[in-house]
Amino acid sequence: MNSHKQGRHLKNTLNITVVFLVLTGIAAVSWITIREFRVQQSVYTSILQQKLNATRSQFRMYLTPFPNYLHTLHQWEKSGMLDLEDPASLENLIIPLVDSTPQVASVYLVPASGPAFCLVRTADSWQSMMLDDNNSECRRQTWYLHSVEEEVIKPVHWSGYVFLPGLGEAGLIAGAPGDSLVMGLGMLENDLDQFTADSPITENGILIRRYEDGNVAWLTPKYDNRMNINSSEELLISSLPEHQIIGRALMAWGEKGRLYEKPFQFRRNGETWWCSFFPAIDGTDPGELGLIAPASDLGHRLKTVTGWVTWIFAAVLGLAMLAVVVQAFDYSRKWRRFSRRRLRRPRTEDDLAVLIQQGESDQVEFKSTMRWNLHADKPGKEIEKAWLKSVVAYLNTDGGFLLIGVADDGEILGLENDKFQNEDKLLLHFDNLIKQHIGLEFASYIKAEIRTQGDQQVFLVACDRCPEPVYLKIGEAEDFFIRMGPSTRSLPGSRVMDYLKEREG
Repeated sequence: MNSHKQGRHLKNTLNITVVFLVLTGIAAVSWITIREFRVQQSVYTSILQQKLNATRSQFRMYLTPFPNYLHTLHQWEKSGMLDLEDPASLENLIIPLVDSTPQVASVYLVPASGPAFCLVRTADSWQSMMLDDNNSECRRQTWYLHSVEEEVIKPVHWSGYVFLPGLGEAGLIAGAPGDSLVMGLGMLENDLDQFTADSPITENGILIRRYEDGNVAWLTPKYDNRMNINSSEELLISSLPEHQIIGRALMAWGEKGRLYEKPFQFRRNGETWWCSFFPAIDGTDPGELGLIAPASDLGHRLKTVTGWVTWIFAAVLGLAMLAVVVQAFDYSRKWRRFSRRRLRRPRTEDDLAVLIQQGESDQVEFKSTMRWNLHADKPGKEIEKAWLKSVVAYLNTDGGFLLIGVADDGEILGLENDKFQNEDKLLLHFDNLIKQHIGLEFASYIKAEIRTQGDQQVFLVACDRCPEPVYLKIGEAEDFFIRMGPSTRSLPGSRVMDYLKEREG
């Protein structure tokens, strides 16, 4: 009897233990499922924002020359250099300014009355002409009317899609008011389509640009990567699926209070869609930028918990505990990746002074100039390559700060040594080097700004850790750099994959 009782007691203990483990496993799977759903929402939001950040950065670099050139034209007008009576001198002055920027297709100088000067890009040259009121649409287009009629003068006004005077092809025009002229720069629709087609859109996503006049330009890979233009009213009554999705997104955005950079979701025909909007960049961007993507596209980037199945007793225990182990490892890996300390950019002059006083480290590096070789007293590619290596190293490691205009010992030299004409030229030069040698797809991980420190200015470049490998492209060569202590080291190609695995481990 004692032996029987002991056996029964042992059996009951084992049963209780097994039931406890099964219930624990089921509870763990349930908790993990709920937790995974929350992580899924967070990851969807992160993916959407990353894609929009990358797209906005691409457009910023593509469109920045337009306000810069318009500002230059205005300065020339104030100096009396723009003489409409002398088209030849205008050609000699303007063509060198815009020739190296292929997205600029035409230039317009429009007085309050009389013929307007027009300069258009042809296949291999430029052609100028004078447009009178009979063959010019300039004074009837929105970019001109806004420039001369609005009470609050903006530095740049963008048109919707119009026919470019002198070219007869569709495109956008950026206009800016001057003292006696309105100046405009045209961009062909085909050029913008070709550029936009390279934007990071998901497989079934829709990139949209919403203009001030209510028109919406949209692009999806299903439609040959061409920007299509529709009014808001057309989108609300159209039977085209893409129109209905865009219209539903705009309505849902309105219901959410039209908040920018706040991803939200909506449902259409039983499918969940995610959407987010960025505001127009004042003086550069012709309209708000948005991205709409189905949850199924975003779900390719996330490993989710398997659905519920009917388990027999032993299978429930085994699969539940296996799920606990797998999910624990998965979450541990995710936590290590996302919990790495983020860079805190100095917000005040005092914060920046403290950062400089601490000296160079694994996350801080000083460079005297951006392009100027102080010893040779001339621009040097080696100077540019030196700080570009540091930027790539920070992206491949844990991020960091680059301070240009500061000597190795912390002495603030300022930005005058680089001999840029103005701050816009410096920023444009920086953007071009990042685009050429690192790539637009990584621009969202690089934040740069000119900061005042005492009576000097320094250029602060804040780099975030990039989840993808980043290479420095010089000619045909592509080199991989990492940060080791206060120095930048090149890593052989054979070690790159091992390093990435170790970094994510």
